[in-house]
Amino acid sequence: MIRGFYTAGSGMISQSRKLDVSGANMSNARTSGYKRSEVTTASFNEKLLMRYQGASLPAEVGSLSPGTMIDSVSSIVEQGGVVETGNPFNLAIEGEGFFTLRQADGTIGYTRNGEFLLDSQGYITDANGNRLMGENGPLNTGGKQFEVSSEGVVLVDGEEIGKLSIYTPVNAGGMAKQESGLFTDASGAGQKAFAGQIVQGSLETSNVDLMEEMMSIMSSQRNFQACSQVAKMIDSTIAKTVEIGRLG
Repeated sequence: MIRGFYTAGSGMISQSRKLDVSGANMSNARTSGYKRSEVTTASFNEKLLMRYQGASLPAEVGSLSPGTMIDSVSSIVEQGGVVETGNPFNLAIEGEGFFTLRQADGTIGYTRNGEFLLDSQGYITDANGNRLMGENGPLNTGGKQFEVSSEGVVLVDGEEIGKLSIYTPVNAGGMAKQESGLFTDASGAGQKAFAGQIVQGSLETSNVDLMEEMMSIMSSQRNFQACSQVAKMIDSTIAKTVEIGRLG
């Protein structure tokens, strides 16, 4: 019976994590280039139940699963829609690939969010001040507006100042989302040539399906409540058993 607590408890923990992930997806539904996350669960190894009758051989009566656990939380990097904004500082990637950003501490991160601006030093940055990288380093326009070709060549006053460093992972499923919202390549499989195109004056929308996330939240809430009720029933049964034991 005590084992039932673990089964119900593991279910509550799994459903709670699913609720957190779906909530984060919904809150970022309007974030440009956002990639939704998905929870994968796995069952603990099943335990074989046997019945022993004196000196006779044990008889198999079935199996019991102690519950579920979170196996992984992965990002689904499928393409979002591309919408025109008319803002020359907005860039979208059609096809595979990520913009490369250098953070303040020098580390590199990747993003599909193409909402850029110019900082006081003339560098192209994201809203957090991370600098957009070209193949030869951070891109600096000298404070001037710029043009970007479909191949990623950056031009200022008609002259090339660099080419966007577009990171195209061999294993897109291995991209891991960090707390900052940027991605790193956790697979270590390396990158391949960029075969997509850059669209200036446009942004990629998130790939979150609000209806799908709402359905997932409703399902997780029902499952959480069911596990909670099971835990309460087991607790009540144990309490009655203890009470009967005292009376006996």
